Amino acid sequence: MLPFTADDLKAIQTETFIEHLDYFESLASTNSWALHTHCSPDKTTPVRRVNLPTLVLTGKQTAGRGRGNNSWWSTEGTLTFSLVVDVAQIQIPIEQQPLIALATGLAVCETLEKHLPDKKLQLKWPNDVFLQNKKVSGILVETAANVPGLVVIGLGLNLNNSFLSAVEDLKATGTSLYETTGQKFSMTTTLIDLINGIENRLYDVAGEQNQFMETWRKYCLLSGKTIRVNTGRETKTGQCLEIDDQGFLNLKTEAGIERIISGTIEHF
Repeated sequence: MLPFTADDLKAIQTETFIEHLDYFESLASTNSWALHTHCSPDKTTPVRRVNLPTLVLTGKQTAGRGRGNNSWWSTEGTLTFSLVVDVAQIQIPIEQQPLIALATGLAVCETLEKHLPDKKLQLKWPNDVFLQNKKVSGILVETAANVPGLVVIGLGLNLNNSFLSAVEDLKATGTSLYETTGQKFSMTTTLIDLINGIENRLYDVAGEQNQFMETWRKYCLLSGKTIRVNTGRETKTGQCLEIDDQGFLNLKTEAGIERIISGTIEHF
């Protein structure tokens, strides 16, 4: 049985702000397809922004990408998709764009909370969602240098998949809604709820007040913990004080308090 029927795809476009949908039964990476197809025009074919927001959706992702050189493990029952949005349409200023990943993560937490009111959901800066202390979702936000203003928001959610076939380290650190609850969830309903939640939080980013970050911090997994952060240039160790309204991680080190805008948490 296909994860998405023609009626499902119609409902997704009818019940969300999606203007165009690319659906594949199998695809290597939804983010790669989105960047290549919708964000890389040649000299004679400009990007058609009237078709945005665009959803790239697949029933099976075979080579999903994470931040840096990381990959995204995916099996049957995983929900994987990418949104292509024009920040000018949503009126998100350039300086606010680093908050898109955080806003998306918050939308995921809030959406899952509706289905899992008695489970613990947390956010690991900058782009991971945890369920019962295990990773359940990852977010990858990318931009195309040759098409300013277009942002691709990639999302992988362990929904109905099992970790029985996963390698041991993934079994120890990852989970799915199915493994946590023993229940199967509607892929279509969950996707529609996620897209609507992301849309709402993107408009919060556009508001420039960043009031949503107060809510974000309530889910923060790292606050108060001693962590190790790889910034790409160096590795820093210290206590995470908070994630501030601009999306910076405030790290208390031996040298003082440092604000880190981007990095990978190697240990917490």
